[in-house]
Amino acid sequence: MRLIKWPQKTTAQHTDLQQLLNSLNDVVLILNHNQQIQFINPCWETISGISIDKTLNRYFSDFLHPEDRSNWNTLLQNIKQNSKEVVWLRLATENREVRWCEVRLQPMQTNAIYPLSATMCDITPQVRDDQSRHASHRSLQSLVDRLPAMLYRARNNKSWTMEYVSNGCELLTGYHADKLLNKSQICLGSLIHRDDVSYVWDQVQASLQMQTTFDLQYRLFQADGNLITVRDKGRGLYSDSGMVLGVEGIILQIADKAT
Repeated sequence: MRLIKWPQKTTAQHTDLQQLLNSLNDVVLILNHNQQIQFINPCWETISGISIDKTLNRYFSDFLHPEDRSNWNTLLQNIKQNSKEVVWLRLATENREVRWCEVRLQPMQTNAIYPLSATMCDITPQVRDDQSRHASHRSLQSLVDRLPAMLYRARNNKSWTMEYVSNGCELLTGYHADKLLNKSQICLGSLIHRDDVSYVWDQVQASLQMQTTFDLQYRLFQADGNLITVRDKGRGLYSDSGMVLGVEGIILQIADKAT
C-alpha cells in the first residue's frame, strides 16, 4: 500500500489517517498534473478488481469505459480552481464487468488546479434497479398500447377533455392519441352516445363527491361510426384540500357493437 506523504504530521497521525482511508467504502484517489494516479485507497481493489500496484502512475482514463473517456476529458478541461464537479462514469473492471460510479472531483489547493482529489462511489445497484424499473415500465406500456383499451387522465368537464391517453385509444376509438388530447372538436364527450351522456356525467360526479371509484358501462361511437359498448373504471384526482383536479381511469371495449 502506497502512503501519502503528509507534511508536518506525527507518525501517529499518519497511521490514523491511513487507517481511515483504508476503512472507507468509497474510493479516494489523487491525480497529478498529467492526470496520473498518485494515490488510491484499498476500496479501489474491491470495486475494480485491479491491484493498487497495477494502478499507480497510470492515467485514470485507462480504467474507464471507452464511451466515457471523452466525458472525463471534458470534465478535466472544464474544472476550475475551488470548483467541485460530479459526474457518473462507467468503470471497466478486471473481469470486464461494468461498474457505474459517481465521481466527485476537486482541486486540492486553493491557488492551483492540480493536484486533483476525487472520490468514487459505486452506484451500480442503484443504476441497475433504475434500468430494471424503466424496462418494466416500457414492457407494461407496450402491453397497454397493444390492448383495445385506453388509459386516460381527463379534466372534469362535460367534454372530458383529455390531458393524457395511451396509444391503445386508437384500437378502441379509431382516433390517434394526438387527435384526442386537449381537443374540443374530438373529445371523449362527443363520442359518447347522446342517450348516455347525462348518465355518465351524473355517475362520475356522484363518485367524485363521495371520493369513490366509478365503474360504468355506456355506448361509444368509433371514428368509422360503429357503436360499441365500453366499460369505464376510474377515480378522481384531488388536491390536498379535496378540490377535484380531474379524473383518471381505463376504458375497455366489452362488446363488438352496441345495440
